[in-house]
Amino acid sequence: MIRTGKRRGLRAFGLVSALVLAAVATENRAWAWGHTGHVTIGEIAADNLPWQIKAMLGWQADTAISEWNAELDVSKGAGQAHDFERDPGHFIDIDDAGKVLGGVDFNAMPVSRRDFDTALRAGGQTQYGAGYLYYSMIDGWQQVRMDFAWMRALTVGLRTASNRADREFFQTQLELRRKLLLRDIGVWGHYVADGSQPMHVSVHFNGWGNWPNPNNYTNAPIHGPFEGTFVKSFVGERAIRAALPRYRDCSCQIEQRVHDYLQTTLGTVERTYQLAPSTNNYTTPTPVAVGFVAQRVAAGAAEMRDMVIDAWKSSATWTVGFPAIKVSDIESGKVKVTRDSFWHD
Repeated sequence: MIRTGKRRGLRAFGLVSALVLAAVATENRAWAWGHTGHVTIGEIAADNLPWQIKAMLGWQADTAISEWNAELDVSKGAGQAHDFERDPGHFIDIDDAGKVLGGVDFNAMPVSRRDFDTALRAGGQTQYGAGYLYYSMIDGWQQVRMDFAWMRALTVGLRTASNRADREFFQTQLELRRKLLLRDIGVWGHYVADGSQPMHVSVHFNGWGNWPNPNNYTNAPIHGPFEGTFVKSFVGERAIRAALPRYRDCSCQIEQRVHDYLQTTLGTVERTYQLAPSTNNYTTPTPVAVGFVAQRVAAGAAEMRDMVIDAWKSSATWTVGFPAIKVSDIESGKVKVTRDSFWHD
């Protein structure tokens, strides 16, 4: 579905008006990429994970993760409370000056979504109008890291269990946690995929809109064709896999990684509009446009793969249980775990 171009100039309205407009706008917003794009991104990301992670996820991982990647499209329309809250998590409107709807500096994002919304409201905006994709990605990554931490701890627990009750406990928990991990990676990966679609990180989200336009870029609704029918009809999986870059270890915190990823995508917005005329607004393929869109889809798959790897690495130093135990202490044998290490009241 398409994010309409009707929401413009919200600074001219009061906070109540901004909220109303945001609620109306969310009814017509799009997720980045259509079903084909999301499933492809999830499949390629999962397929290119290291063997250690694949072994933990199980043999059905590629299929499960690829299908879960489209789940947030499937769940759309569950109800107003559901949609109005979740829809803005799929985009963030950054303007040409690097500000989120002219307010928060994207290079200095607040530590939490709560603080982000507070800062926006001071300028008459809200997270629901501006979008909070940046926080959706961080939030989901932190959950995946925790999932990996539990999987690693439970794996050791099963291997070192000294009685039948503990073995059965760890085996059951591992099976449940593996299913949860696959879902969490896939659903969170939807947001990562969103982040590679240029119009999901820009105020120019469906036509250039009411902004300075010295290059006379189109105001046609190109969002839907770009991410949906163009990908499905003209961008093959082979081209996407060929455009997949190698793993990039940024050696940074997740906040920095997400910022850099979205900033890179933001840098492709003008190219998206430059190619629109030659493609009849992304209804007709050209080799250059097909290559560009394939690169954008591949960027989503690569970032999803890389962030999963980072979450797995980071999980080694995370903690589980009550009281908290470092996963590295469990894996090294420094701490021997039993079922009471996790579920002791």
